[in-house]
Amino acid sequence: MLSKAARQSLFGGGVLILIGVLWLVNWSVGFSPWVWVAFLAGAGLGAFGLTLADRSDGLMLLAGYVLWAIAGLIALVPSGFLRDEAIACYVLSTIALPFVVIYVQNRARRWALIPAYPLLAVVGVIAVSVIAPAESGRVSDDLISAYVVLVIAIPFFVLYAWDRTRWWALIPGSALAVLGLSFGTWLPWSSVRSSLIAGDAVKVAAALALLIVGVWILVRAFVAEAPSGAAALPGSDEPPAA
Repeated sequence: MLSKAARQSLFGGGVLILIGVLWLVNWSVGFSPWVWVAFLAGAGLGAFGLTLADRSDGLMLLAGYVLWAIAGLIALVPSGFLRDEAIACYVLSTIALPFVVIYVQNRARRWALIPAYPLLAVVGVIAVSVIAPAESGRVSDDLISAYVVLVIAIPFFVLYAWDRTRWWALIPGSALAVLGLSFGTWLPWSSVRSSLIAGDAVKVAAALALLIVGVWILVRAFVAEAPSGAAALPGSDEPPAA
């Protein structure tokens, strides 16, 4: 029985050879895109078959996924199902999906969220630009700015929800959330928004934030230094409370 490395080499080499042959023939014949779709889908199916033979062969699983993703792109673009921004969303989503699956299968692999999150965030930007265009036919710059700032703020809140001892994450998260919400003409408090843009309210908010953080640090310090039990009352034979 062939080893895992030998199977991977045979599969990879065979696929590359067939792609080269088809490419050369395509110059003189001019294949339909569906020929490439059929070949890539069949090669992907073969890769998944090798994965079923050896469940530990993650490389074959990834190869099958990539081949099917490319086949899907070639099938959807000429047929008109994917156009313009939708093509970018498809490509970025297919790149992010394996990282999401890696994290879902093993929650200890949090590193997989690092590439997945920004890819999906960019997909969101593209989706916003398509769903909510401005009067000029383009998405509002304020809306894009608000989306980007809020996307940056979300990981800080997630970090705090994951580990409540990391309370400091609420400081940049809240600041970014307020800044993100200050963008956009959809806000009813236009006068407050004007003050934020002018900079006066920002200075006041920054000063209040520093005061709140300072008080919080002092309270935590006094709580940490406080004795664990109360002292016994004079003349009492009872020991201090535990």
